[in-house]
Amino acid sequence: MIRIKTVRLSDLLYFLVILALSAGIIFLSWRLLSGNPIGRAQNPVNEEQPEEERFNEKELQEKASAVNPVYKAMFAGGFAAITAADGNSESLLSNMWNIMIRNEIRSPEKMLRYPLPYLEHTPEIPDNNAEAVEASNNLPDRSGTDRPDIPLDISRMDSDEQNQQEVSREIQIQVNQIEIDDSPIKMPGEGPKILIYHSHSREAYRQDSARPYKEAAAEAFRSDDHNHTVIQVGAVLAEHLRNKGISVLHDKTDHEKGDYNASYSKSLKTLQKRITEHDSLQLFIDIHRNAFNKKSRINPDDEVVIVDGKRVAKLMVVIGTGEGIVGGFSQKPNWKENAKLAIKLTNKLNELAPGLAKDVLYKTDRYNQHISNNAILVEVGSTHTTLTEAERATKYLAEAISQIIE
Repeated sequence: MIRIKTVRLSDLLYFLVILALSAGIIFLSWRLLSGNPIGRAQNPVNEEQPEEERFNEKELQEKASAVNPVYKAMFAGGFAAITAADGNSESLLSNMWNIMIRNEIRSPEKMLRYPLPYLEHTPEIPDNNAEAVEASNNLPDRSGTDRPDIPLDISRMDSDEQNQQEVSREIQIQVNQIEIDDSPIKMPGEGPKILIYHSHSREAYRQDSARPYKEAAAEAFRSDDHNHTVIQVGAVLAEHLRNKGISVLHDKTDHEKGDYNASYSKSLKTLQKRITEHDSLQLFIDIHRNAFNKKSRINPDDEVVIVDGKRVAKLMVVIGTGEGIVGGFSQKPNWKENAKLAIKLTNKLNELAPGLAKDVLYKTDRYNQHISNNAILVEVGSTHTTLTEAERATKYLAEAISQIIE
């Protein structure tokens, strides 16, 4: 006797609804990450338009289709499995393969933690929402996630120059009104005057056959060997300054270790500790290196200047206004004073070697620059320059600093 299993209509409808919802979530996620959300009309380019007008129209369409970095940051925090691929099925399959070969597929806890990274640990909650924004806004190269269990290709991330969060129109107007005088920055008293530190301590440079290094856990342009990161660049800068008779303190704390997203919160604690220990500190320099994604058409030769026949990495000073992405920070930096220092330093660098320093970059973040009126972030080189080229730049950075302080 054959027994026929019947399926109730309600069960069938339930299955179809779940299937439709799942398909919808996957589809909408893909559209969001691909920069083409539903409802966005794409205006065809009129081939009869003049070439310049067609180029401008294409450029506007590309900008309109870009995914807001805030949405990407939110997606990175909640759906790492999808964000890691960022529209690349090969990357997604690669990440799943890594889970299987590490035997994590047998661990329910690790399997859950991958698509739901907030289960990994309970983060320290800042005192107010503005500081929480800073933590979420300072992801790797400002647009990704960084956790030991998930491979991260830093080379795909946007650079500060290409993906900057535009400051408000009001701030832009105020920047143009800043007046710079030629008076040196006074640093009286005994003890160390300058603190060099690194919020992103594992940032490394383009591989150099003369000085190869091991990249950290499949993360391009990052290393756990501090002899090949920005910490080494800071050490060379400190030595140049000391040779000029300037008392400097170089803090080599690894602020990325364990939790990249808390790197600025960690470096703030380091700053507060050092200020307590040395009340003579009056100038604070956070040394970084810039990064460009694979899609950028940056020519490595454009990231250096030739001085005395040698390739020297370009520098760029970054100033945070503290506007934030939601309401701003509770403690905002006196960004105009920091900007005066940044402009003075940039001008002096270009006097020493024309083209060595790019224009000062203003962003809505804070970068711990609220701790002083003389606090700056300096990008020394980029992922298109080598460590040696970055080290060469510190000679001119030290000379410029020595000429603007007293």
